[in-house]
Amino acid sequence: MLNQSGFSLLEALITITLSTIMVLGISSFYTQLQTNIYHHYQKKHLQTIVEQGLVGLSKDIRRAGFIANDPTKMTAKPIDITSNPYCITLRYDSEIRNDWIYNPNFTRYSDIFSYRYNQKNIEYKTGELNCRSSQWEKLFDPAEVKITQFSIKQQKNGLEITLAAELKQNKKINYQITKFIKNENPLSP
Repeated sequence: MLNQSGFSLLEALITITLSTIMVLGISSFYTQLQTNIYHHYQKKHLQTIVEQGLVGLSKDIRRAGFIANDPTKMTAKPIDITSNPYCITLRYDSEIRNDWIYNPNFTRYSDIFSYRYNQKNIEYKTGELNCRSSQWEKLFDPAEVKITQFSIKQQKNGLEITLAAELKQNKKINYQITKFIKNENPLSP
């Protein structure tokens, strides 16, 4: 009798078939894992962008109504919300000058800060009273982010802001935040 060593043809075919199934399964799992990681990264990136965009607005809301050393100098509403265009104007003594400064010729040094929802973005401008002028700064890159909702509700001690956004390159990636921002100053003139 002969001693056999090695694999038979049937054993080799079974081994190749099982190996192929394992490689296909692993590559499919790896592809799905890569897709999930990239999806999670995009969602986290959008969340970071939105929350960073709200930092300046939140800071201005908390400061609204502040006048250094003499709050009785308040001559206008520190928080003014209009609906057309959707805009919020905030006033506070930004440079500790003991008053709210506004000079239409030097709006950059003004104590009036406005934010508006315009063309699927939030825009910012210093020294703006009517929210209809041009040359606003966009808070979000319009090529990357589309703002789908922006609302402000005035509450007793602050404002509730709702902001929803989606990525332009992948509309399935979206993020919404509702944030209550407490005002730290008197709000009545």
